[in-house]
Amino acid sequence: MSVQRFRSIQEMPRPWRSPDDPENLRVVAQMMALYRSLCKPEPVTGPRVRRFKTLQELNSNRDDPYRREDSGLAAAIPGAG
Repeated sequence: MSVQRFRSIQEMPRPWRSPDDPENLRVVAQMMALYRSLCKPEPVTGPRVRRFKTLQELNSNRDDPYRREDSGLAAAIPGAG
């Protein structure tokens, strides 16, 4: 969709609905109902936020077989570890 530019407000097209129209709330409610019916939320299977005391505890919880604690990344960053 291209950008439309207008030199004044009078050149702009009129809105498709009046801002004072009391039907606006009903239309928005219908659009939200349609959105909720089309986009079903994913079921929550467990806690989404977890807090860890150490970086090692975090890495062990990720179940990543390729992640190692001694990757050498800390040695490459000045001031780390």
